[in-house]
Amino acid sequence: VGVRRRSVSSVIDELKILQDDHNVDHIMWLDDDFFYNERETIKLFDEMIKHNILITWDCSNGVIASSCTPEVLDGAQKSGCVGLILGMESGSPKILREIKKPGAVKTFVKAAENLQNFPEIHARLFLMIGFPGETFDDVRLTYEVAKEMNLDWCNIAPLQPLPNTPIFNSMVAQGLLDLSSADTYKNLRFNSGAYSK
Repeated sequence: VGVRRRSVSSVIDELKILQDDHNVDHIMWLDDDFFYNERETIKLFDEMIKHNILITWDCSNGVIASSCTPEVLDGAQKSGCVGLILGMESGSPKILREIKKPGAVKTFVKAAENLQNFPEIHARLFLMIGFPGETFDDVRLTYEVAKEMNLDWCNIAPLQPLPNTPIFNSMVAQGLLDLSSADTYKNLRFNSGAYSK
């Protein structure tokens, strides 16, 4: 529960080692809440600039849309951000409520508007289709919102309910997944990009 953070100074120390001792020139932050604390996030970006950290970076695990303020994005760009992903999942308010996604459609649209002012940051939108109860109209809304947001790229993936997650358990309860076969888990296949059945 909550967000576990490291001190800005410890992150700067590690970035210096990566840059100076190992010649690393790009990193990927794997943190769903990287922009969680706006003040601390901007402090990190300022310290990266101050300490001449010349490492470019991306946030390809996704960032929270409401955190994409002009101030955070400005600091991100100046400190070396070259890309990030917004994990919207669906453009349907109904689906967003059902999957308990933090943030409304307008929050994602606002983040996209802010990102338009930072063209150096390659911004992607992550979407999924195939939610239980999703209608063609829900899919159409997702398409229309993605088009309105006009980001650099949209990743669209089929829903992949992972075992022991709320959506997986809900789909089992609704009879959408059959666990009666002993081979059920052995036969699950997951999409990891362009390759999958």
